[in-house]
Amino acid sequence: MGSFYRHNIGININPPPAPETQIGINSSPFPLLLMGLNLPVVISTASLYLENPNFNKALASSITILAHLDTGATKTSIDIGLAKHLNLTPTGSLQSTTAAGLITMPTFAIDLQFPNTSLKSFINLSIGSCNLNFDITGNLNEPKNFAILIGRDILSYWNIVWNGPTSTVLIND
Repeated sequence: MGSFYRHNIGININPPPAPETQIGINSSPFPLLLMGLNLPVVISTASLYLENPNFNKALASSITILAHLDTGATKTSIDIGLAKHLNLTPTGSLQSTTAAGLITMPTFAIDLQFPNTSLKSFINLSIGSCNLNFDITGNLNEPKNFAILIGRDILSYWNIVWNGPTSTVLIND
């Protein structure tokens, strides 16, 4: 089996079972129904900038925030306010069709990691941007305060099992 991410529904088992142990738990479908799937990600300055001797290393940044899986998004996108907060350098622009119509927004390059999982990182990933109303001063673990939409550009690399009745998700790459 490849690497995986298991969506934590907040149940702790002590002592923890062996890593490959399968556990059945009856749960409610409501967490996934109400919020969809959010998972923690680490966004960092793209490696291509860090390798450039002319890049001001003081501008390098990294943050752990929540990302939302969005099967309707072609391209992974970052909240434009967070991109500015992280001093990301625009790499171009992209026209996107949104619920509000066609918009043109800047694109960026980032490194994207999935902490506490064995999912592969994406290095020098080209992403779009959008307005998600992310609150950098708010609770970064609040499910409705996500700053990245993970689009089909990443989802196409993953096998995702979404079990609605038990509100569980398994991801492997």
